[in-house]
Amino acid sequence: MVANYFLTQVINECSEAENWLRERKQQQDALPKFANPVLLVSDLKKKAETLDRFCKPIMTKPKPAPKPQTPPPQTPPQTETQAQEPQTPEQQQNGAGATGEPASEGGAQEASGEQMDTDKPENSAEASA
Repeated sequence: MVANYFLTQVINECSEAENWLRERKQQQDALPKFANPVLLVSDLKKKAETLDRFCKPIMTKPKPAPKPQTPPPQTPPQTETQAQEPQTPEQQQNGAGATGEPASEGGAQEASGEQMDTDKPENSAEASA
């Protein structure tokens, strides 16, 4: 927000200097060759120095350093023994977890029953055995 304000000021000053130069040049072009000049080199130098004094501090000002981002506080992960509820002897025999689901319906057995995708065709494993 503040940077935009300063940039707008610089642009406005440059536009004013450009308009001043354009007007002086038009006045100079309208004069005959033998008349005293309207646009002098000394005037150009003064205008350039004034513009430079105004713009240089703003344009060379370093950008502000980004604010350091603090990571969100991390909670230590709970171990399985802390997270699980005590199991009944039936649950321990069936191998069920803390959710109370029987082991026969668990996702672990379904995952082991599925075959993994491999690059080798199925027939090549049988042929090599």
